[in-house]
Amino acid sequence: MNKYPKAKVCYDFNGNCTIVNDDINIAEDFYMPATSSEEEAWNLAAISIRTKQNFDRTHPDRMDLSTLESKMIKFDNRRKQKKHGNKKPS
Repeated sequence: MNKYPKAKVCYDFNGNCTIVNDDINIAEDFYMPATSSEEEAWNLAAISIRTKQNFDRTHPDRMDLSTLESKMIKFDNRRKQKKHGNKKPS
């Protein structure tokens, strides 16, 4: 929850609680249900934050061929280092 330090619990008229940051329900993007337990609301908010982070990390618009190529070069270099006994490839 470091990403949302101002997050707080808010209750609606039905007694359900949700986690809100700057008047935005954190769990609403992923259609998480409202709950009557504060602990469950925090758990659902944490799941939503992790899911959003994973989506953002792997979104196709975020990656282009240059980043993919550089990742593949890093993987290949690591594999070569393991194969040759942790020596730097020349």
